Amino acid sequence: MFTRSGYGSRAAESWALMAGTPSLAAVLVSAGVGVVVGAVLAATITPRALVRPTRPRPLIAVGSATTGLTFAVLAARFGGVGLLAFCCLAAAGIVLSSIDVLERRLPGVVVLPSYLALVSLLTVGALTKNTFADLLRALSASALVIGAYLVVALVSRGGLGAGDVKLGGLLGLASGWQSWEAVLGGTLLGWTAAALTLLTIRCAKKRPWGSVPMGPFLLFGSLLGIMLY
Repeated sequence: MFTRSGYGSRAAESWALMAGTPSLAAVLVSAGVGVVVGAVLAATITPRALVRPTRPRPLIAVGSATTGLTFAVLAARFGGVGLLAFCCLAAAGIVLSSIDVLERRLPGVVVLPSYLALVSLLTVGALTKNTFADLLRALSASALVIGAYLVVALVSRGGLGAGDVKLGGLLGLASGWQSWEAVLGGTLLGWTAAALTLLTIRCAKKRPWGSVPMGPFLLFGSLLGIMLY
């Protein structure tokens, strides 16, 4: 029978063994890679996917800083193929979020290649670590989220767009690789954040109910769910 302090120590040791203890160098390197990747994507992919011309400098500054920070946070929690997969999701998601904020759309030209990249990375992870149950859970979660979002899109009659449905499947794929708790928790966190933001805007401006770009909230919720669960 363990004492409370002994149990806490063992729990901390178990967490360290599961999550790993990343070095500061690994986190800094990931941050640097994220800055470069974010800047390149913001300078190349984002402007081409936008319909309306936008000044590139703000896109590059925001994209590089956000991607660098996200990569660093992920590197503090994960390693190996899982880290690569989640960073891939984050990089694509930040590009999509920028487009969604500016033009209220999530272009398939960015979403669909992200599926291919993520499935490829997760398949490699399953082959190298013999974790095919994780891959099956990821694919099942993706299909489940797509189905649920499609129902919401049809019922809401435009309240949720086709791009949101496709992005939801991509987020479900990554979250499902982590756990079912990450899928559920990340989805709830994203929708709750969107609802609170919409409520705040309505109360502050005293306007009728409108809409908010769902992409950034769904991405934030999923990444947070992946980190927590």
